[in-house]
Amino acid sequence: MSGPQASADVAARDDAHLRSLGIKPELKRSLGFLSNFAVAFSYISVSTGTFTLIALGLGVGGPAFFWSWPIIILGQTFVALNFAELASHFPVAGSIYQWSKRLSNKTLGWFTGWFYFWAGVVTVTAVAGTVPLVLSSILGFKLSDPSPLPAINNLIFWAILTLISTTIINAYGIRLLQIINNIGVGAEIVGMLVFAVILLIVGRHQDLSVLTQTAGTENTEGNGYLPVFAIAMFMSLFVVYGFDTAGTFGEETLDSSRQAPRGILSAIWLSGIVGAVFLLAIILAIPDLTASFTDPSPIATSIRSGLGETMGNVYLYVILAAVYVCTLAIQGATTRLMFSMGRDRRMPLGSLWGHVNPTFRTPANAAVAVGVIAAIPFFITDNPGLLATGATGLIYLSYLMCNLGVLVARRRGWPRQGAWFKLGSWGTIINVLAILWGGIMVINFGLWKNAVFGGFGTALRDFTNPSLTVVTSGGKTISWLPDIPFFEATVLLILIGGVVYYLATGQGRKVDQVEADLATGEAVIA
Repeated sequence: MSGPQASADVAARDDAHLRSLGIKPELKRSLGFLSNFAVAFSYISVSTGTFTLIALGLGVGGPAFFWSWPIIILGQTFVALNFAELASHFPVAGSIYQWSKRLSNKTLGWFTGWFYFWAGVVTVTAVAGTVPLVLSSILGFKLSDPSPLPAINNLIFWAILTLISTTIINAYGIRLLQIINNIGVGAEIVGMLVFAVILLIVGRHQDLSVLTQTAGTENTEGNGYLPVFAIAMFMSLFVVYGFDTAGTFGEETLDSSRQAPRGILSAIWLSGIVGAVFLLAIILAIPDLTASFTDPSPIATSIRSGLGETMGNVYLYVILAAVYVCTLAIQGATTRLMFSMGRDRRMPLGSLWGHVNPTFRTPANAAVAVGVIAAIPFFITDNPGLLATGATGLIYLSYLMCNLGVLVARRRGWPRQGAWFKLGSWGTIINVLAILWGGIMVINFGLWKNAVFGGFGTALRDFTNPSLTVVTSGGKTISWLPDIPFFEATVLLILIGGVVYYLATGQGRKVDQVEADLATGEAVIA
């Protein structure tokens, strides 16, 4: 049997699985494997991350920073494999919140979702703020100049316009999001690979040996190359996350127990291949290695040098498409997390965010809420891109919290029955490797200038974990902010807010009315 009837039968089976998990199927289920993969690939968005932060990688670590890319891909693969098994068992909106809730201590599960929600929101802000950055490179305007609305500058105007459009698309329907996202992903993959291959053939200025050169950066602070490399790798850290998005769109995917894990692993591995080829081509095409260390846009310089001004401008349009669909995908994933927590009445005004629009069959209220919250920083600070520092660290912290809870569940015997994707006897080993990896990366995010950290707490940390004292509004620093590292301050603020809400609303006493998973024989451990 094939065609519409087969799809209907698969959807009915998926809905039965949801009901066995205690979830009423309400969202429109229409995504296939390619669309499920594409939304996770868009969240990762190699183009967005490399364009935004390659200047940090090169400027701090020299060409040898390239090796941070395969290291990050390997480390995140441990996490992705763990998440793929979870998505096969629990292909539901909310990804790591739902997985943590069902397999770990309920307090840990709630705080995992709470941290991940705010990480998603501020990531939406940071990426939406990148859209005007790319536009200014194409159209030649200054971000600080008055916009078509004189009361606000170009940065705020184009960022807000981006959020309005992505909110409408996320609220309108999964089909529209699917079409736009698939087009954007196709353009990004083809564009990056085309540019990379052409550059490797006709635009090379450097020999392969350049990939082992640190170009004197190891002497920047006089402490050797390892601390410098730990900072330079932030470009790669900033890119490779969000692959769990394939799981969070599980309620809208056909044959979700099979396609969600495939989407997770395909997204991270294809991103790894595309990113490695592209970075290799860009580094080898650098015309002046010394000048690249202070170049704010080394990618554009390499492409224009190797392929000419016209191709350089075409590349910028590819980047613009990638950044836009990245904003769209991150907002979509965060919307579904807010919807999932709201549906469980685990968020303020939960019933409002857990509502599904009966016409569009989307969590439209949550989409609007995420869009509005993500827009607020643009009216508070002049440097909303700084939020990416805290957001990326929060995501790695959330992944670590989820993996810790899942390891406890594994020690208690989970999974007792298999799903389509299973790690088998390797499950605990991979889970432990994911925790070790995540713990080291969270420590890397949290290092700051302090004698306690020796050579790892150098002044270069201002690039990756600056003090709150650098936050500006109206061109002036906000004087009342304390001298606390940005990442730690973000974690502390969200933790305090979460503890107050958790205790005030009695979240610890609430019991979710969730049945055992009849499809896999697993019960909720909470």
